[in-house]
Amino acid sequence: MTKREISIPNVFISYSWTTPEHEEWVLELASRLMEENGVSVTLDKWDLVEGHDTYKFMESMVNSPDIDKVLIICDRGYMEKANAGRGGVGTEAAIISPEVYTHNQQEKFIPIVSERDSQGGTYIPTFIKTRKYIDLSSEETYEKGFEELLRNLYNRPLYRKPSLGSAPAFLFEDAPIRYKTTNVIKQLRDAIV
Repeated sequence: MTKREISIPNVFISYSWTTPEHEEWVLELASRLMEENGVSVTLDKWDLVEGHDTYKFMESMVNSPDIDKVLIICDRGYMEKANAGRGGVGTEAAIISPEVYTHNQQEKFIPIVSERDSQGGTYIPTFIKTRKYIDLSSEETYEKGFEELLRNLYNRPLYRKPSLGSAPAFLFEDAPIRYKTTNVIKQLRDAIV
């Protein structure tokens, strides 16, 4: 497959302005996806400018057919705001929830775990709690999770389901198959009895 044949994934990153450090973490993730990995990222820091309606912006990103994936960055702040329906995160959660609940097989919304609690639990909001997530929460899991994310975005999974083969022909033959050992086994069984 040549580079020209590869479809460029378009993603929107949904996150909470929890802390300046968390915002920087998100910005670094978005930059790495764009600059180093060829993923087109829509991010409020780059694409939402003065005069834009913030709620319309979020709604258009979540519902746009041009956006292939919505990366939901899950930290404590996002979970709390989403579960309480507060702020921009609460609005996004209200927009995303019907999509998640009505489409069991949906793959557009990907929870990205960026932080864990002191017991190692995830901060995933209720509306996506049962969805499979990608773990970028620590130095130990970040690179593996980042590769998993790229494979998802480019639809190039690490493990691919093999092609379905044909049923064995001998199952459909009229005469039963007799193996050379069949008679020997019968004689041994008779001798034991």
